Amino acid sequence: MARRNRSADAEGLNLDSLMDALTNVVAVLILILILLQVDVGQTVDRILGNLKPATEREIAAASSDLAKARKDLARQREALEAPPPTPEQIAKIRADLALLDKDTATKQAKLLEHGKLVDIYNKTKAEADAELAKTNKLLEEIKKLTALLDQTPVPKAPAATVVRIPDSRDIPQDANIYYCVIRDDIAHLVDLPTAKAEVMREFDRRQRELFRELVKVKGKSDRRIYDQDKVVKHFAALNLNVRNQKVTVPYNRPWTRLNVRIDIDPKKGDATRQDIETDKGRFHAICNKVSSYPRRVLIFKVHPNSFAAYLKAREIADQYRIPCGWEIDANTAFSLPLDFEVNRLEEPPKPQPGAAPPKPGPKRKLD
Repeated sequence: MARRNRSADAEGLNLDSLMDALTNVVAVLILILILLQVDVGQTVDRILGNLKPATEREIAAASSDLAKARKDLARQREALEAPPPTPEQIAKIRADLALLDKDTATKQAKLLEHGKLVDIYNKTKAEADAELAKTNKLLEEIKKLTALLDQTPVPKAPAATVVRIPDSRDIPQDANIYYCVIRDDIAHLVDLPTAKAEVMREFDRRQRELFRELVKVKGKSDRRIYDQDKVVKHFAALNLNVRNQKVTVPYNRPWTRLNVRIDIDPKKGDATRQDIETDKGRFHAICNKVSSYPRRVLIFKVHPNSFAAYLKAREIADQYRIPCGWEIDANTAFSLPLDFEVNRLEEPPKPQPGAAPPKPGPKRKLD
């Protein structure tokens, strides 16, 4: 009996502990619910307190949105309550969708072609704009040149110059040939006979110093050979002038004859065109002096830019009865062989095999 009572007491003790635990849990939960309710109430009060009162415009907009939502809801309900489409309607819709897809593909292809056309148009337009810019620039240049051309006086062509060639005749073998260069409307008298005479007089005085060797020739007179190098250097050291024109004796290395040479300065002459056209001017004095020379022949060397000056100079030379001829020539150097023989300083060039001999130039004539 005593054991049973201890067991019952133990079970009673266990239930009391469980009840105490449950009571504590329920009390905690109730406390939490009270706190949550208090917090929710405070939060609602705070939210409501922070809300601003709606204006009439906002109320009207909200009413409009509500009416629109109700209409949408009504349509959706009607759609839900409507009977399902029949197979014929579904087939028609599918056919319409197929046509729509086909039309869409066609339009897409056309859009692609349109894009290519737009690219071509843009490229062509850019090229056309570039060409237009070039054309406008050229038109501006043409406009400027036209304005300059309008301001430029029209040049008048000079009167035609007629040069007649009369019957020609040969120059005598013993003639002393003088040259008159007509260049840039300036006359230059070239007196080679006097220059040669000056050189030969100096040579005669110095020929013993310039002598090189004596060459025996059977049946003929001995040949006196002079030193070419000594001769050229001797005359180079002298200041020979004829009529203020420099006289030189240059090297002629492959050959045995030297030449006296005169080089004229085209800018410094004896008479200008104005002087030539003046009565009793300097050119008259020149022609008067040449007319006194024995066996004189005057050859005019005419530059193509000075025919008018030549015609007047020729007219004056004819008045003084000087035998004359003329040639078109632009050279400024003139030479005449000297009357003594020198040694070669180098071998002359060999003729090309099979080459034709050089043809002689036209024979100089008097007219």
